[in-house]
Amino acid sequence: MRHHSEWQFYSLSRYRNVLMGLQILLIIIFHFAEDCRLYDVRYDGLVKFYDIFIHSSGVDLFLLLSGMGLYFSMKKGPDLKSFYKKRFQRLLIPYVIVAAPAWLWLDVIVQGQGPLAFFKDFFFISFFFEEKRWFWYIFMMALCYLIFPYIFSAAERAGDRISRHMRLALLCMMSTLALVMLELYHHDLYINISIALSRLPAFFAGVFVGKAVWEKHKVPLWKIFLLLILVVLAAGPLGLADKSIIGVYIAALLNFSLCLVFVWVLDILSEKRGFPLLAWRGINSILGWFGKYTLELYLVHVAVRRVMKTLGFYTYRLSCEGIMVIISVALAVLLSKLTSAIVGRQKKRLKNK
Repeated sequence: MRHHSEWQFYSLSRYRNVLMGLQILLIIIFHFAEDCRLYDVRYDGLVKFYDIFIHSSGVDLFLLLSGMGLYFSMKKGPDLKSFYKKRFQRLLIPYVIVAAPAWLWLDVIVQGQGPLAFFKDFFFISFFFEEKRWFWYIFMMALCYLIFPYIFSAAERAGDRISRHMRLALLCMMSTLALVMLELYHHDLYINISIALSRLPAFFAGVFVGKAVWEKHKVPLWKIFLLLILVVLAAGPLGLADKSIIGVYIAALLNFSLCLVFVWVLDILSEKRGFPLLAWRGINSILGWFGKYTLELYLVHVAVRRVMKTLGFYTYRLSCEGIMVIISVALAVLLSKLTSAIVGRQKKRLKNK
């Protein structure tokens, strides 16, 4: 029996797949709310509330949970070569499978811009100079993989709680300062890439959270609820996630604090009998299933959504949204199997050499 007066960081690891599954669903819902805002259809009530206060914060939680997972991977096997090989295979193979035909279709067939446009879009050159963001999250994850050893080293050298907090705060302040300077002195570039760079603090936090999980840290439960209350109070005047850098941070903190409470509830349900235990199993099964395919779901979802909108099947319509989700889920499972098959063949080739 756990002491529920304390919140255990280990719960984040225990329910990592569940939280990942929850966040991909929140991203899909956000894109629906975004379409309602862009086309000014049913943009009121819960849809507007969701768009303002949750917004795209699921991306921040993806990065936080990814940072936590990377920390565990590095602790278990610190060989950088195999670390990078495994991670970039997992990231780039599905990206190539989805993004190559998607960009070819859009750039060459639909817009008639030719192979040069495809090259710039596929390799994220246009992300910096033309504000093309279709698969920007893949670029962001690649960047996080590259800088991870330095963030890991900073976390490992933190000997106590104060040192951890100070190091994390310094990293976040440096990232925020760089973003502010970019906005002041190169506004066009800021507009293009801020969607990615404003998420770096979430990744930094994830690495440090990974350290806390690994070392089985605990905090008094009242601190979790105090964090939630403070973030809710701040979200009122500052919570427009697309308005400013601080708005992105507030939305991410709100999502994160709600996740902390959510896993606390899951811990309690797991110790009950009857309906609470059945609910716990159901939540774990459903969200955990989605959590296994988050990368694939992201890639396929954003691709199918863009294709449908380009063809006039606007996903602010509930019927189109439902079709898009069904297609995305089916293709994500196929993409996962195809990626695993390609990785498996590569491993066999290396063994036979």
